[in-house]
Amino acid sequence: MEPKKSLANILIVDDEIGPRESLRMILKPHYNIFIAENGHSAIQMLRQTEMDVVTLDIRMPGMSGIDTLKEIRLLDPDVMVVIITGFGTLKSAIEAIRYGVFDYIPKPFNVPEIMCIIEKSIQRRKLNLKVKEMLRQRSDSGNQNGPMDTDLLLSKEMSGLADSGNGERGASENQNCLEFSKVLAFTLEEKDPYTSGHSERVCYYSDFISKKLSLNPKDRNEIRVASYLHDIGKIGISNRFINKKGALSSTEWAIIKQHTKKSLELLVPLNLSPHTLSYVHHHHERYDGTGYPDGLSEDRIPLGARIIAIADAYDSMTSDRPYRKPLTNGEAKNELLKFAGKQFDPQLVTIFLNILREMEEVFLVKDHVRVPSVSY
Repeated sequence: MEPKKSLANILIVDDEIGPRESLRMILKPHYNIFIAENGHSAIQMLRQTEMDVVTLDIRMPGMSGIDTLKEIRLLDPDVMVVIITGFGTLKSAIEAIRYGVFDYIPKPFNVPEIMCIIEKSIQRRKLNLKVKEMLRQRSDSGNQNGPMDTDLLLSKEMSGLADSGNGERGASENQNCLEFSKVLAFTLEEKDPYTSGHSERVCYYSDFISKKLSLNPKDRNEIRVASYLHDIGKIGISNRFINKKGALSSTEWAIIKQHTKKSLELLVPLNLSPHTLSYVHHHHERYDGTGYPDGLSEDRIPLGARIIAIADAYDSMTSDRPYRKPLTNGEAKNELLKFAGKQFDPQLVTIFLNILREMEEVFLVKDHVRVPSVSY
């Protein structure tokens, strides 16, 4: 029977017939299912047919699951890979994470869970491809006639980000960059009630700190752009980890920490300034040097990253999450004070707390600060 073009293509790779057939029967009513009994067969099939998702066992005779994963990434960096194994270890999980797996689940698997994860991985692939296309385009779509759809509008915003050598960006280019960043952040967050508006608020708080520091317009704009894009790498991370209730395991934490690296991979085509990229890359460093990805400390952490870290933490603490209720404004401020000099730049914490005090007086805010409509 010919595969239906309207359905996603799923490749199941497992040397054990029991789990392989069980998964095939579960998924067959909803997707085009392909089977491979080993890594070599999987690679051959991927050369012949484009897949949306690959489910992959780790422990297989001959070509191991990890080696298969490495080859898959060389063939198709955009295919979503879900590890399903009964022999998972922390070492194998970390290795799999390095090669961009979407999820990592043990056998025996739960049917509703596997259905949910497969569907989410398909949706994530669609979003990844859409975002990558937006980031790659340097189109002249504005010359086309007729109404433009959302993708073309985003492409038009991107046209202002065309390569400009090593020269300085003009005001219009900076504005295009900022507007595109806002649209991109909104697109990524709009379907998740727990993150909706997060980047907008982080930008709002960050810009208040930048103004208090009397940063010049160029520096302020770079921090704004980085604020909107600071979490873009999470589009490659399963929400199962990001929104998990309870403590994260070592494996899950390692997956989460990959988002700063994934952010750079997505943002490099934008030709953003090195400062903006560094702010996104280092916004999870800690003032005492115990953060990630590089363990930078104190003023070795870029200023924009130190600013975003405080704004990001405050908004996360005062926002509702699946794993906890929001802290009050007062509780969040106490947390910032508690970790000043450890996680956060103490001088910037003082500045931000003064800003919050002023905002409370102006907006009469006693709990979560709501962002008024502002134009930059």
